[in-house]
Amino acid sequence: MKKGTDYAFLSNSRTALLENDGNIIWFPCPRFDSKSIFSNILDEEVGGYFSIRPEGKYSTSVSYIGNSLVVRNAFSARTGTLEVTDFLAFGLPSVIRIFDSDVPFVARIKPAFDYGRVCPEVERMEDGIRFRNPESAESFDVVIKGNFRNCGDGVLKFNPGKGHMLTLYAKDFRYGLFSLNGYVYPDPEEALRRTIRYWETQINSAKKTRLFVDEYKRSLSVMLGLMYNSSGAIIAAATTSLPTIIGNRNNWDYKYVWIRDASYAAEAFAKAGLLYKSQRVLNFMISTIDLSSKSFDHPLFEVDGTAPLAEDEAGWLSGHRGSKPVRIGNAAYTQVQMDTEGEFMDALYTYFMLSGDRGFIKENMWAIDAILSWCKRSWTNKSISLWEERDEPQHFVHTKLMNWVALDRASKLKLAMGNNEASIDLRKRSDEIKEDIMLNGFSERLNSFVKYYGSENVDASLLLMPLYNFIEVKDRMFAGTLERILERLSLPSGLMQRTENDYESDSSHPFTLINAWLARVYIRMGRKAKAVEAMKNMISYSTRLRLFGERVNPKTHETLGNFPQLFPHAGLVAAISEYNDIKLTRL
Repeated sequence: MKKGTDYAFLSNSRTALLENDGNIIWFPCPRFDSKSIFSNILDEEVGGYFSIRPEGKYSTSVSYIGNSLVVRNAFSARTGTLEVTDFLAFGLPSVIRIFDSDVPFVARIKPAFDYGRVCPEVERMEDGIRFRNPESAESFDVVIKGNFRNCGDGVLKFNPGKGHMLTLYAKDFRYGLFSLNGYVYPDPEEALRRTIRYWETQINSAKKTRLFVDEYKRSLSVMLGLMYNSSGAIIAAATTSLPTIIGNRNNWDYKYVWIRDASYAAEAFAKAGLLYKSQRVLNFMISTIDLSSKSFDHPLFEVDGTAPLAEDEAGWLSGHRGSKPVRIGNAAYTQVQMDTEGEFMDALYTYFMLSGDRGFIKENMWAIDAILSWCKRSWTNKSISLWEERDEPQHFVHTKLMNWVALDRASKLKLAMGNNEASIDLRKRSDEIKEDIMLNGFSERLNSFVKYYGSENVDASLLLMPLYNFIEVKDRMFAGTLERILERLSLPSGLMQRTENDYESDSSHPFTLINAWLARVYIRMGRKAKAVEAMKNMISYSTRLRLFGERVNPKTHETLGNFPQLFPHAGLVAAISEYNDIKLTRL
């Protein structure tokens, strides 16, 4: 069950790593969107890894410590146990591994720079190893405390006992662990205590819940772990090119900030009571707004707000379980996606309604006005959908809806700030969009809203219509839409597809986020038992550590797509928050 996909996710809100039973298989340095030095998840031969395992046969278990992103691996061998506690040091591209063992064990450290393209030069040091990139000044240093023997080629054999391995990636080896200022770097035990306390403090600041308590807190920790603290950016997922279908070419790089995904995260943070985190994500998105053209002229950005790499292929990597190509960068950067302004505006409005922060709205009214200027003149255009289908642009109903949302939320914010005249004008403009959607986006023959004007297919994003208060949840037009969505997109697993004839995935591989949307619809209908059922089904297909990928194979429980995925974690937090506080559904 879940074989090969049950990864632990570790983060220090600058970069992240994935590990599987004590084997680190993904670690971009020095930040989320950097090149990875351990890429074993994308190629078991050349990708690089850092494993700790007992000698001989063993069984293993893994768990997070409390609500932190600190992982404890317990290995049970015939003659004893090995316990390894792993975490990322805050402020540094540094993984620390603390061990306590009464059996011999082996560590294998095999970094490979630039996603496995460059093999390092290995230098033995008095108390560790330095791995140097022969093409640059980069290094990956490992300082070791314990009873060990260096067998060469990154292989270390340990006798029973306690100790640690402190690592550091350095852009220049002259600032590494073996440099003159190496003494400033962390004491592992103190760093562990402080790291656990940091994560617990963050999670304990959120609103409490009576429903799915552990899953709620874990989803919040993942969201915080995907956030780049230096800028407030929040990435869509921690990886690149994990396939939605094993062996398929639809493998994308998600370790960037999508305005849409970040907006959902800002909304979820606000509803969970983490208003400061919500504001930070909003501030990052505001920093990317273009005053002179489309407000969000690109749908995604690097964590510093700049353009990501052009999409290219790492041809030297075989891909996850042979799924080629491995892509670095994402061509969606060139797409014109017309829904992003609406998602941002709804997140901004939600933050304001829950915080009452008039100063923040006043300070950023220029951003609101820039969005209004764009939406008012462009909403009639065709667009790419939120699913980023690489086909011809269409008049997608969801895109039109989000343009309505942008003007509707702006109207309410203008009114709240005392600008009644502007508010009334925006209300008239938003009514024009609503009339267009009602006229062209609804099929009387099918008794349902459709994916795009003239289509006969439904799309799970139509579930958002009552969530944004565009239409009453019990309106006959939405009731017919819901019925058709449940008929056409539901799967025997209790999960759902995102759209009919999904171009990117096997139709049996559901999109994990959709159940959170469905639960929020049921909450508004007063059908709380159905809402709980939708969330319970969703959670049942998370990993044993309560993490979500983009999709899942219901037969094997295998997560598919990039991991962990921001979308479902933010969706679950929003759904649980609304279940606990029905007032949140009226924003």
